[in-house]
Amino acid sequence: MNRGFIRFAPILAGLLVAITSLRAQNPPAPSASPAHPGSGPAIRFNTEIYDFGKILLGDNIKYTFVATNTGDDILEITGAKGTCSCTVVGEGSAANAWVPQKIAPGQTCRIPVQIATANLGAQTLGKTVTVSSNDKARPVVNLQIRGTLLLPLEVAPPMAAFTVTPGIPSQTKDVLKIFNRMDTPLVLSDPQSTTNAFSAVLKTNVPGQEFELTVSAAPSSGLPPTFGMTAIQGAISLKSSVPAMNPLVIGAYETIFPEVTVYPTNIQIPPGPLPLAATNHITIRGNSANLNLSGPAASVPGVSVSVNVIQPNRQYYLCAVFPTGFEIQPGRDILLSVNTDNPRFPVLTVPVTLMPPVNVGRPPAAPTVWPGAVPLPAPAVPAGASNAPPSR
Repeated sequence: MNRGFIRFAPILAGLLVAITSLRAQNPPAPSASPAHPGSGPAIRFNTEIYDFGKILLGDNIKYTFVATNTGDDILEITGAKGTCSCTVVGEGSAANAWVPQKIAPGQTCRIPVQIATANLGAQTLGKTVTVSSNDKARPVVNLQIRGTLLLPLEVAPPMAAFTVTPGIPSQTKDVLKIFNRMDTPLVLSDPQSTTNAFSAVLKTNVPGQEFELTVSAAPSSGLPPTFGMTAIQGAISLKSSVPAMNPLVIGAYETIFPEVTVYPTNIQIPPGPLPLAATNHITIRGNSANLNLSGPAASVPGVSVSVNVIQPNRQYYLCAVFPTGFEIQPGRDILLSVNTDNPRFPVLTVPVTLMPPVNVGRPPAAPTVWPGAVPLPAPAVPAGASNAPPSR
C-alpha cells in the first residue's frame, strides 16, 4: 500500500465525519413533488405538425392525426375544425363527418383531415386544425399541416417583362425556364405571339422535363413619337401535351418611356382679355440622349417665349408670357413651339386653349388619354413654375 495514502488516511476520515455532521444539522430543503402526470384527462397526439413535403397543385392532402388519452379520466374532444373552407375534418362526406368523441384512459381517437388544393395556387402552405377538449392543461391544441404546392408546369420567371427608352440600349430578350413537375413527360411546341411586339423561340433542355423560352421585344424605334409612357401587353401561346394546360399561355409586357417628356402638354388661359400679364412654364426633358433646344416662338404676336436651362443638354423650361389684355380670338389656334436637335422630334409644340367654363355642382370631366398610353406623373419643375418664374 502507498505510504502517502496511509499517512493522509486519518485526515480524510476526519473530514468525512465533519461533512456528515454538518449535513445532519442542515438537511436540504425537500423539493416540491411533481403533480401526478395522470390526474384528470390528458390529450396527446402522434404529432402536432404534419409536413407533407412537396405536392402538385390539385392533388388533395390527406392525413390522420391520432389523439391518445394519457390521463386517468374520460377525455372529451368537443371540437375539431379547420380554419378555412378548404380544410375538412372527417372522411370527406356528410355521412362521415367528424363528431365529438369520448376517450377512456389509454385509448385513442382518429382525426382525419383533408385539404383540397385545386384553388389555392402555388405557395408554401400552412393550415391549422383546432382541437378542443376537457384537458385542463391544454383545452385547445392547434395542429399544423404545412408543405409546398407546386404548379404542374412552372414558368420562371412567370412572364417576360421589358423596360425600354428609345435611343438607350435596353434589354430586348428575356429567357424563361419551363419545368415539368409531373411524372408524365411534357411536350411543348409552336410558340405564337398574340402581338407583333413580341416573338419567341422554344428550346428543349431536358426532353419531357425542362424547356427554355426566349422572348424578344420588337425594336421601339418603329413606334410613333409620343410624349407619354406606352404600355404594350401580349402573350406567348404554346401547344402543350397537358390537356388542362393546352395551350400554355405566358404573359409578355413592355413599358416604353418617351424619348422626350413635355409637361404640361397644353396651356389653358381664361376667356376674355387678361387683366394682368400671365406667365406659364413648360418643362422639357430629353430621356434618351443629349437634347438641345432653339428658336422658341409663339404663333401669335405679343406672346414672349424663352428657353431656360435647368440641366445642360438634358432639361429645360419654356417661359411663355401672355401680356395684359391678351385673349384668344374665336376660331384661332395658338401654338407655342421650340426646335430640337432630335430628328424624331424636330419641333415641339404646345397648344394654348381657352379654359373651360366652371360648371357649378357638376363634377369635372375626366382627362382625355390616347389609346395605349399611360399618363406620366408630373416631372419636377422649377419652384413657382405654374405662374411665376423660378427662384434663383
